Amino acid sequence: MGTLQRYILRSFLVAAGLTGLVLTFVLSVGFLFQVFQFVMRGASAGLVLQYLAASLPEVLGFTIPLALMVASLLVFGRMSTDSEVAAMKACGVSFLSIMRCPLIVGILCSALGFYLQNYAMPRGHYVRRTIANRLALDAGVQLMEPGRFIDEIDNLAVFCDRKTDMTDDNGKGYTILYNLLAIDRRDGFLREIQADSAHMRAEGSDILFTLFDAAITPPDKGIVGTAKFSEFTYRCEDVVSRTKKYLKKPKDYDFDELLAAEQKAKKQLDLAKNPPPMTDGQPATPLSEKAAAKWHSKLKFLLNYRLVWALSSFCFVLVGVPMGCQAQRKESSKGMVMGLSIGIAFFLFILLSEALASKPAALPWLLVWLPVVICFCTACVLIPKNQ
Repeated sequence: MGTLQRYILRSFLVAAGLTGLVLTFVLSVGFLFQVFQFVMRGASAGLVLQYLAASLPEVLGFTIPLALMVASLLVFGRMSTDSEVAAMKACGVSFLSIMRCPLIVGILCSALGFYLQNYAMPRGHYVRRTIANRLALDAGVQLMEPGRFIDEIDNLAVFCDRKTDMTDDNGKGYTILYNLLAIDRRDGFLREIQADSAHMRAEGSDILFTLFDAAITPPDKGIVGTAKFSEFTYRCEDVVSRTKKYLKKPKDYDFDELLAAEQKAKKQLDLAKNPPPMTDGQPATPLSEKAAAKWHSKLKFLLNYRLVWALSSFCFVLVGVPMGCQAQRKESSKGMVMGLSIGIAFFLFILLSEALASKPAALPWLLVWLPVVICFCTACVLIPKNQ
């Protein structure tokens, strides 16, 4: 690598690195706010760190392409303004040679983006949803906070003025709740429970309340009135599903799983279009043709969506370098705004096309490639102008 290429590469990497750090911090604010909520609920440090680590791939999926775009505009805008690009051309260096190192970086970042989009981000999303599910389920039992309704428990909201954590003779913990008010929605209607005090403990997936001086309105479905008790045991079955797991969704599939699901959906669609004779009065496929087409369209779109997102790094460098030379903007703030605007427009179109993912007639798996086509066409116009 010659001196000129090292100079271009060093300038480009420094600008991209600094921009990436700034954007990573900005885009991490939402995750940090979620982490702050977990900490307020009393989540362990291990879970918090695991949640942050699982969030990092999704943040990098945004920041890397945007950082490359901003770096392209800043570095080559400055070089063009300082006549460095013109000097290189005068020495016989072609514009494609000037672009070579940034383009190689863009290709490598696109390869990294493919890994992030198809493996790291799905896994991270699954881990984050699992952690959030776990904390939400545990919070209602272990982290009763006096003075506010705890509604993380499935179909049960609990309020108390104060609480005391206790341990019985067998070493098992329980919580005494004072001035209890609970709203139970488990049976399809609202049941209000009031008690001067209550002992609350978890038994497996159930919550057991021992109510003292209690009133339940209504006592059961279809019964009008209030039932009062000096002491009453009230069991809420399966409201804290400790064995419940967050089930994977297409967003959580890695590339291999998503490709297998898309091929399976295609077979279901073909079967729905040409169904074989019914057996024992039952259809051969559980999905109608319309439902099968929507499901296949969604999975096929997601495959292409991830590929387009991964290619954004290369596209941004391909467009950003000649655009930076054309713009000749020396001010870093203007270059930052310009780069972010182009990047956000690119991503916004991708996200808007996601709204059509379940509409096969719109061909969303092809529509999502339009920003890439526009970038290549723009590069084909701008690069010759800089030769």
